[in-house]
Amino acid sequence: MPDPILDEINLTTLKEIYPRVIEDNFFLDTPFQAYLRARSMVPFGGGAFMQNVFLYAPLIGGSYAKGASFNITKRQTLAGTLFDPKFYEVSVPEYKEDIQVLNKGPLAVFSLIDIDLRNALNTISAIIAVAMSLHGQGSGAGIVGNRPNDINGWIEALNDGITPGWDGSIFPNYGTQPRNGVITNKMNSVPVWVGTAAGASAPITYQILEELYQIASIGREEPDLEVCNKAVYAFIKERIQPQQRFAQERDPYFGCSGMRHNSAMILKDDYFPSLKFGQNDPDLGNWLTGTFTSPGTVGTGSNMPTSTLLTVGEVLAMFNTRKWLFRISDDPEYGFGFSGFVPAQDNTKVVGQEKAAVNLECTGPRYNLQAFGIGG
Repeated sequence: MPDPILDEINLTTLKEIYPRVIEDNFFLDTPFQAYLRARSMVPFGGGAFMQNVFLYAPLIGGSYAKGASFNITKRQTLAGTLFDPKFYEVSVPEYKEDIQVLNKGPLAVFSLIDIDLRNALNTISAIIAVAMSLHGQGSGAGIVGNRPNDINGWIEALNDGITPGWDGSIFPNYGTQPRNGVITNKMNSVPVWVGTAAGASAPITYQILEELYQIASIGREEPDLEVCNKAVYAFIKERIQPQQRFAQERDPYFGCSGMRHNSAMILKDDYFPSLKFGQNDPDLGNWLTGTFTSPGTVGTGSNMPTSTLLTVGEVLAMFNTRKWLFRISDDPEYGFGFSGFVPAQDNTKVVGQEKAAVNLECTGPRYNLQAFGIGG
């Protein structure tokens, strides 16, 4: 009579695990975050908050007649933005029986602790990658969602206080600094609608791409990075590249394939907002685009129809990475470090956290631009 639990093969033959690697079938790639880490990362060494200072007005002057009196009024020309570090964590729970008794020695093909720590780092990086395209504001007039604990993503910076960005939000302040007041429009970047006047998405063209690039260019300052999801990247190759050949090359910071457009590299980021490839993942966040109704007043140059239901479609952003600061705490634990394991109460579970204290700051919104309404 055969053994009721195991047959002869199971009793006499070891199983094979090949290849001896664990395939990642969950996480996506984020060259935008890699680019910022390589070119814009600035450690945060402590302080009540982070402040950026900018010039928003000239001094008083002009032509004058001989003998005329000068206007020597002292004018304030400087203002600043304020940011707080935002905190993120991913917990790594383990059972001591698993890591000290079972998953050890030569029969442990993979280290459970190593796998979970690698997963934690990927998880916290993915959560922040999604948050970079969202905002860090509480609920308020014109703001979609309640996210006061998240980083101040690029959608906050690339706004004019009048025109909604890709998620339908309008940000009258940036870094606590009111827009369109004393500093007038000097902290503004007008979101650009590239869809139809009826609110539908529309195909990208080389003319649109070039005009967006020029809007974000001032003098010698030009975008050096254009980020989109796979849909826009494919649209550019399908519709534009056959007529205007872009140089294909490997990005030196991330290693992925990109296209050169003027002085910028076009890269596809899997966590960038998209209708075709976006997701609303309960564990990571929402980068799936939808629809919203535009307000009755929008910024000059936005091309956005007013009081119209807009299909966001695909999103493209042009960045001058010299105008961005990716702030990460210099503390080893809060700089994407691990806290170490501590025991839980009344059982054999131990737990530690992967932690990050980060934020994203833009020192010059006018050198950057977001566009949406792309549909082919």
